[in-house]
Amino acid sequence: MDGRRARRVLGVGNDAGPEEIRRAFRVRVLATHPDHGGDATALREVLVAAETLRPAPAACVRSAAPALIGARSGVDTYDSSPRPAPRRDFADVLRAATSRLR
Repeated sequence: MDGRRARRVLGVGNDAGPEEIRRAFRVRVLATHPDHGGDATALREVLVAAETLRPAPAACVRSAAPALIGARSGVDTYDSSPRPAPRRDFADVLRAATSRLR
């Protein structure tokens, strides 16, 4: 679904901000939800329209930013180094602490 059709489904204008889109989405969901006398097909269309107009997550914007400002391509800002496994319970912590004492 393109942005023009998504805005038409939600009933918002081209200059609508995220807050206005969110309010229109809530109104349309209540009107089209099958529990409130609506149609499941219309509800799915409203959900797809809202997903289409949802702003990009900050992580996507951050990862695209170096390429947009002319940084070297191939440089990834995401830290993919392995993380230690979290301790699950007190027994693991106690075992690790006592093994160092031996």
